[in-house]
Amino acid sequence: MMHPFEIVAEPVRRRIIEVLAVGEHPVGILNDIVAMEFSVSRSAVSHHLRILRDEGVVSVAPDQGLPQSRLYVVNGEYLERLDQAVGELFALWEQRYGTGVGRAPGFPARPTPSVRTPHAHRAGRRGQRGRPSGWFDVSTTAIEDDGRPAETIS
Repeated sequence: MMHPFEIVAEPVRRRIIEVLAVGEHPVGILNDIVAMEFSVSRSAVSHHLRILRDEGVVSVAPDQGLPQSRLYVVNGEYLERLDQAVGELFALWEQRYGTGVGRAPGFPARPTPSVRTPHAHRAGRRGQRGRPSGWFDVSTTAIEDDGRPAETIS
């Protein structure tokens, strides 16, 4: 099942839903409106209507006045799902960073990065590629608190 936002992300499907939000319409009217506005074929409109039917966004029933015609209507359950998805975004928005309310829910604290120790390089150096030998060796040079080099440790 598609997320409600995925359904309305496609402009043709969103326009079909907008047209049906004001009431039921026959497939011919939907085809004419959408095909004209988006310069798409009737088969493309039918494709989007099929997706909307499969996802439960719209229902289709025979037209009482013209039995060979079909009437489409938007399902209120879909609009409730869409409203709920928007509500979830507003709940996250109220918990956004910098508002003093707190951290966003569902995000754990950032883990501390692990300290990698250099491993033996295939050429024998310990991860010091590009550094001149003797550039800086922690085991032989120490710094005093005032920034002066301490005596050499062997």
